[in-house]
Amino acid sequence: MGRAFQNDPGFRCGSEREAVPEKSVLVLSDVTFTYAKEPVLWKVNLDLDAGEIVALIGRNGAGKSTLLRCAAGWSAPTEGRVEALGQQLREAERSLRRDLVLVTDTPAFYDDLTAREHIRFVLRANRLEERLSEAERLLEAFGLGRASSAYPSTFSRGMRYKLALVMALALRPRVLLLDEPFGPIDPVSAGELWGELRALADAGSAILLSSHQFPAGEAPDRYYVLDSGEVIREGDCRTDGAEQFSASLDAILVSAIDAAEPSDDA
Repeated sequence: MGRAFQNDPGFRCGSEREAVPEKSVLVLSDVTFTYAKEPVLWKVNLDLDAGEIVALIGRNGAGKSTLLRCAAGWSAPTEGRVEALGQQLREAERSLRRDLVLVTDTPAFYDDLTAREHIRFVLRANRLEERLSEAERLLEAFGLGRASSAYPSTFSRGMRYKLALVMALALRPRVLLLDEPFGPIDPVSAGELWGELRALADAGSAILLSSHQFPAGEAPDRYYVLDSGEVIREGDCRTDGAEQFSASLDAILVSAIDAAEPSDDA
């Protein structure tokens, strides 16, 4: 481990990281995670500010899903520290869980609850019953209105993921983590989701998502390139340009990986 961190113009080198601003709502500091004695994440440093959308991009097996699980408190880092909303995650109160929400790429549901009953259950558990009308709007927006009385076990993968999105968005969490949100859903729903995420960010929430694809013409505010468990590049689409990101996502990933690989002369 310990490959070079890309330091091109427009990217911030790990050794030159600025002090994390007070508005950061999620901070990972030197996070390492090992499985069967093999490192899955290695000294990852990442910060997420209120009001922004940040993307994790990388090859399959790069460690993106594990990073999200550590960020959500679902997996404990082997080393390092995770802070969310000013609290160390291991010490966080249970009430933090409704403000820090992770939607995995394979969401699970109860067998005996309909789609609408799942939503009511989640809202009631978090004492947010007043958001039921918002959840109903989201069901319609994602094309699940007619299926809301059916059981998720009868849904396609895309429908199941959209139901999980509705449940998460209805909570309006301060930090929302999404694992490959655009992969399972259709292009129309992907555009709808992007609009919902941007509105959530504009209202002050922070979104961290892993993805290999984005709706046409759209881009996150910032991104991290992850490879073999390490952050090898950071970029800011607000300065580099959203159009450049959308048009060259594959090229960004390939160039970051190539630049981080040790040269034959080393």
